Amino acid sequence: MTASTAPAASTTAAQPPPLAPGASLLLGHARELQRDTITALAGLSADAPDGVAGFRIGPGRAVVVSTAATVREVLIERAADYGRGKRQTRALEPLMGQGLLVSEGETHARQRRIVLPHLSPRQVPKHADTIVAEAERFVSRWAEPAEVDLVAEMNSLTMDIVTQLLFSASSRDNRALARAITEAFEWEMHAITSVVGLPLWVPTPRNRRARRNIALIRRWIAEFITERRASPDREETVDLLTDLMNTRYEDGSGMPDALLLDEALTAWGASQETSADAQAWTLYLLATHDAVRERVLEEVDSVLGRRTVTFEDLTLLPYCMQVFKEAMRLYPPASMIPRQAVRDTTVGNYTIKAGTMVFINAYSLHRRAEVFEDPETFDPDRFARAREKALPKSAYLPFGTGGNVCPGSHLAMMEGHLLTAVMAQRLRVDLLPGQEIRPQLLVNLRPSPGVRARVVLRD
Repeated sequence: MTASTAPAASTTAAQPPPLAPGASLLLGHARELQRDTITALAGLSADAPDGVAGFRIGPGRAVVVSTAATVREVLIERAADYGRGKRQTRALEPLMGQGLLVSEGETHARQRRIVLPHLSPRQVPKHADTIVAEAERFVSRWAEPAEVDLVAEMNSLTMDIVTQLLFSASSRDNRALARAITEAFEWEMHAITSVVGLPLWVPTPRNRRARRNIALIRRWIAEFITERRASPDREETVDLLTDLMNTRYEDGSGMPDALLLDEALTAWGASQETSADAQAWTLYLLATHDAVRERVLEEVDSVLGRRTVTFEDLTLLPYCMQVFKEAMRLYPPASMIPRQAVRDTTVGNYTIKAGTMVFINAYSLHRRAEVFEDPETFDPDRFARAREKALPKSAYLPFGTGGNVCPGSHLAMMEGHLLTAVMAQRLRVDLLPGQEIRPQLLVNLRPSPGVRARVVLRD
C-alpha cells in the first residue's frame, strides 16, 4: 500500500498514547535518551505490548513504535503523514547536505531516480572483486598473532572498501578521518535527542568540534570530485563517482557539483559506518558461539578451500549469509529511525498530533518474542529460506523499509556476505577475556567500548 492510498485515520483513535512514567518536569525523558538511547527506547518498548509508547523530550511529545504493524503504518501505509522532521534534518544536514538521507519530496524522488539504478541488484555484482581484494589485502597483515580492536579494524577495512568503490582511491589509513566520522555521528545523536537544539553556528565546544569534523569530511570528499573533473581519463574510470557524474536527469542535465558532493558523501558515510559496525558485530558473535563458527568454517572450507571467493560462490555459501542476517537482527545498524508527524494522524489505536516525534525502534522490533522465538539467542537458522519467508512483513528491517529504504542495501548485503566468508576463511578470531561489550547508538549501532580480540591467519 502506498502513501497515496493510505487508509483514512481511524475514528476510534481518541487520544495520544499514554506517557511513560519517570519523566522529569523540564527534561522529560531526554536525560535517559542521551545517556543510553538504545536502552531507553528498548525500555519504553518493553512496557508497550501494543507496540506504541509515549514519552517526552523536554515539553515535546514523542512516540516509539516497535511492532511490524505499527512500523509498517509509519513507514509505508501513512508515510505521507511522517517526514524526517526538524530534529533529524538539523542533525544530518550539516554533514550530508541535501543527500538522500536528508532530502524530501520532489528533490528526494528526483535524486532517488538518478542514484538507485547504480545500486540495483543487477549492478552490485561488478563490485564484488574489489571488496574481496581489499579484504584479503587487509587481513594479510596478521600472519603473526595480534591483539586488536575489531571495531577500529573493521572501520579501517570498510573505509578502504567504500573509498575504492566510490572513488577508485585509497583511504590512506586516515585515522583522523575515522575519528572525525565517529565524533560527527556523536554530535548528530546529541542533536536528535537533546531538549534544546542549538544551531551549529552557536560557538559551544561541542559545536566547534562538530564544525571542524564536518569541514574535514566534506573537504576530503570534495577533493575527489575536483580531481576527477580534472582527470583526462575520467570517462574510463569504473566507480560510483563516475556513474553519478555521467548520469543525466530527464531534461538531459547532469548533477550539480554541490549535490554530487552531498550524494557522494551520503553514500560514502552511510555505507562505511554501517558496514563496519555490522561486520564487527558478526565477528563478535562468531567468536562467542563456537557451534555456529564451526558450521561457517565447514561451509567455507568445503566450498572454497584456500581459493579466493567470488560473487558466483555466494549461492553456495548460504549459511554465511544467514549468520550475517542474524547478526543484523540482534544488532541492526539502523536501530532507530526518527520521523515527525507533519499532520494529525494515527498509529495503532492512538492519535498522533502534528509535530510529534516518532522513533522506529528496530532494535526492539527484532526482539519481538511473538515473531522470533527465544529472541535473545543468536540463531542463524532463523534465516534459512523457508523460515525467512514466513516472517511477517516489516518484522525485519536492518536497512529501513518503504520509500526511504537505504538505497545501498543490496550492495551492503553482498558486502556483508563476502566479508563474512573471507574473515572466516582467512582468520582465527578469539575475544580477549574480561570485556563487557554493550550496544551504543551513534546513528548506527556500535559495539562499545570496542571488541578486543586476538587475530591470526588460519593455517
